[in-house]
Amino acid sequence: MAQKHFEQQGTFHAISNAKNGMPWCTQPDVPELLVDNLVMTRNLYGAALYAFCVLPDHVHIVLSPGPKGLSRFIHSFKRNSSWHIHQLHPAAGVHELQLRNNEYRRSSITPAGAEKYFSGWQNGFYDERIRDEQQRSNAIAYVQHNAYRHGLIDDPCGWPWSSLAFPDVLDPLEVWFD
Repeated sequence: MAQKHFEQQGTFHAISNAKNGMPWCTQPDVPELLVDNLVMTRNLYGAALYAFCVLPDHVHIVLSPGPKGLSRFIHSFKRNSSWHIHQLHPAAGVHELQLRNNEYRRSSITPAGAEKYFSGWQNGFYDERIRDEQQRSNAIAYVQHNAYRHGLIDDPCGWPWSSLAFPDVLDPLEVWFD
């Protein structure tokens, strides 16, 4: 059953997962591509980007999606990043990137033509609407330090694919009056 996202405007913490939990998001050259696509989508949609974190099998984003709404923003980000990954790895089907890392092996063969290009995103996404400055502050801190919470690094500020490493691409926070 398709996910329904009733609220499209406002500020959100959104999470998009890799298909089947496969850890392709931090394979060589992919995180840079995802960050570039996130910034490109922000610019195309008139969105505001407040925080993000690219983890091996999912991406967190804190944003205001712009006038076209959250679903259109996330759809565009996932579609464009899939296309760019295909350009980077032309032979990539859903599982090609995982096969580069010997830790991850595919257990079955994809039928010929089933994947015309890389489409490693899980369908849909998860979101939480942010309603006040405290919730936004908590969401930003959670997202920026998520790699530390997952045990991927020892220094909470040391993950290279967190918005902490890209302060120049973030939009200024709006002041909210209660």
